[in-house]
Amino acid sequence: MNWWQHLRKKWDDWCGDHEMEMSIRGHLTRNGYFGHTAKFEAVRLVAVQRPGWLQVYRFEVTARVNPGHVSAETRDADASSTAAVSSTSSSVVEGRNMKRRDMEGRDTGGPDLEGPDLEGPGAEGADPKAEYHRLYGLVREDIRQNRSNVRVFEAESERKELFDRWSDGLICLRGAKGLLNS
Repeated sequence: MNWWQHLRKKWDDWCGDHEMEMSIRGHLTRNGYFGHTAKFEAVRLVAVQRPGWLQVYRFEVTARVNPGHVSAETRDADASSTAAVSSTSSSVVEGRNMKRRDMEGRDTGGPDLEGPDLEGPGAEGADPKAEYHRLYGLVREDIRQNRSNVRVFEAESERKELFDRWSDGLICLRGAKGLLNS
């Protein structure tokens, strides 16, 4: 019976639309998450406008926070400091042990991107512990204009507010898998 439950969960969490999935992953990446490793759950068509050109999907996703993410506004404001950062990072690469090792740790003669300065419990600048966020989102697809609007929220109530606006006048899914209260 466990196999059936696993299969059902996999089916329930399957997106089924590659373009929509890539739109969501791209949106997550642009907004400070590692979008390509995000795990989707409960992807559902929850509203549609006849004859089906306009569709609203709901989804839930667990995404890892990208601590090195720089927003577009910050990137534009710090354009002059970018050159200093890139020259610093190249000097770090030059100081590494340049030997590549295979899975068993044997030297293969190539560059080692995990030099001794990046390993061990005393490593300075080690990556912070991975932080994951549970996010609630909506996708509004208009097939006539080939446009997808993706919105992601940390609270279900915010998603519900947007759904109420986006689904006004649409045919909506009711019940446990929909977002309507009645």
